[in-house]
Amino acid sequence: MSKRKRKDRKAEVKGITSEGAIKRYRGFLEKEFKADDVPDRGEYVSLHKRIKLPEKRSIDIIVYSSDIIYVSGSAYIDENEFATSATRIVQLAQQATTPLEEKRPISIQRAKCILDFACKVNLDNEYERMVAIILSDTCHEIVLREQMKELNIEGAPLDEGIPDKIKKIKDKGYAVIEEDAIKNLRETRNRIVHYGEVPHKGQAEEALKIAEQVLKSVSRN
Repeated sequence: MSKRKRKDRKAEVKGITSEGAIKRYRGFLEKEFKADDVPDRGEYVSLHKRIKLPEKRSIDIIVYSSDIIYVSGSAYIDENEFATSATRIVQLAQQATTPLEEKRPISIQRAKCILDFACKVNLDNEYERMVAIILSDTCHEIVLREQMKELNIEGAPLDEGIPDKIKKIKDKGYAVIEEDAIKNLRETRNRIVHYGEVPHKGQAEEALKIAEQVLKSVSRN
């Protein structure tokens, strides 16, 4: 009986090895697949990540300096499972090379300015903590709406709630960084706006941190 071979796929994604793209790609792989770094990189390897699967199976993603992405998986991974994962891995690379800021620069810059202001408020003051969380949520709203527009989602869906927006974006194959945190922050924001709930300092600090990560995922650098 012949030995099973590892499954593999190769794709070229122009620009994936640029500084901004490789940073975004690393984040996408870590958030969506919980991929770990593999430290023993070769001379022409820009990135090597590993996705651990049950039963000691794994998928490796190697990005070469020539903009070639090589995806390989354990021999005993189901063919369809590997194909689905490999396709998604390449999709994320393509998204990483075309950050939203390049296509929607004015809106993303506005979100950055809002976050910059929010980062300057005094988090020891309970009312300013409210402001920090509301503005962080506003940044997320701007990013999600612009992602939807870029994906040709128009009309009523643009005014739907955060979970619905995220679902529609993901249905189009587009990754949303920190999606659970974005949903949780909207709930916190609603309690502030509708009930006057006062957040503690740690909540405000975390809100600003999440908004910064979200903006980094769509920024040029």
